[in-house]
Amino acid sequence: MEYLLRNPGRVISKNEISERVWNLHFDTGTNVIEVYVNFLRKKIEKGFAKKLIHTQFKNGYILREEEV
Repeated sequence: MEYLLRNPGRVISKNEISERVWNLHFDTGTNVIEVYVNFLRKKIEKGFAKKLIHTQFKNGYILREEEV
């Protein structure tokens, strides 16, 4: 979450997340990034109409406020 907060409004790739957050090279055969982003979404968005973490198809994730 901290990395997303430090980069609001910018699309962050799964590669970048794995390298900057965990200092690991991304394995395209795993869904570890999706799992952790899902955990974050459940923690910070549950019960709120506005969503903060958005998926940019085939690009990564972006943190921005948007109503559903």
